[in-house]
Amino acid sequence: MEKKRGFTIWFTGLSGSGKTTVSDLLHHRLQEMGITSVEVLDGDVIRTHLSKGLGFSKEDRDTNIRRIGWIAQLLTKHGVPNLVAAISPYREVRGEVREMVEKAGGREKLHGGLRRLPHRGV
Repeated sequence: MEKKRGFTIWFTGLSGSGKTTVSDLLHHRLQEMGITSVEVLDGDVIRTHLSKGLGFSKEDRDTNIRRIGWIAQLLTKHGVPNLVAAISPYREVRGEVREMVEKAGGREKLHGGLRRLPHRGV
């Protein structure tokens, strides 16, 4: 039996930069290509369920990103491709999450940059 390879693609950027939109589009495209076990971890959804009660202080933001990262690495480790769309403002915690996911088997990172905001009408 061939082992499925999990991976994480992490979209980060400011609010309104298109992280969720792009991850949803990629999710549908991957499913069309036959990769049907893809999970989408949206920062807003995680905040509503897993991180309910956290605020927006640096400490709470870091906790939220670590939680999302832990789920992403767990999915990756078990062969499940996953797409993360989350505001991840602090380099240090992004580095922690990157190491965690890489140890689990893989990572890719894409940015929703400031230059794209005007094109989205934001």
